[in-house]
Amino acid sequence: MKEIITEDELQLALKESHKRLVVLDFFAEWCGPCKKAIPEFHKIGEDYPEVLCCKVNVDEVENAGEEYNITGMPTFIAFRNGQRIDEVVGGHTELVRKMIDKHK
Repeated sequence: MKEIITEDELQLALKESHKRLVVLDFFAEWCGPCKKAIPEFHKIGEDYPEVLCCKVNVDEVENAGEEYNITGMPTFIAFRNGQRIDEVVGGHTELVRKMIDKHK
């Protein structure tokens, strides 16, 4: 699973959403619920190889939190064709699986 730490990497991931579903996990290193969700999000990435799953470090990618209106972490956002289509706020990885099943 790729960790996105630059705006350019984020834009490349969003371009990929024109080919397949992309799910981005907006997180911070200091966030306890984020750390707890990481192993399961890795498993989700393995279970859905047709979906691009990446982590976006909001402390590294300038303005990512503001640009994507991140109000709680972790926040998992699904993108298709460059558009935000769904999201799950909080470490509810079972809901992330349901979101992927709904949109894949």
